[in-house]
Amino acid sequence: MPILHERLARHVLIEFFPVEIGDDCLTLGISVPIKALDDPRFETELVNVMTYLVSEEEFQVTDLYTGDPVRVDDIPRLASQIYS
Repeated sequence: MPILHERLARHVLIEFFPVEIGDDCLTLGISVPIKALDDPRFETELVNVMTYLVSEEEFQVTDLYTGDPVRVDDIPRLASQIYS
């Protein structure tokens, strides 16, 4: 948990919060404030965060809008999906 916190704390445009923490489970909430969408760093930050979570750490990430899992191939298009 401390390593995850340290890694995610580097990102200032996206908010993270624990939803459920169990002995063998962690559910992490991710929120993108509307004001972050106008920041030119947003897309890069989102790609970095999702690459870390999905690809490097193999977290199961679910897009709560669509209910679909986020796959590595989806990451480059996430920002454009959020904008629309």
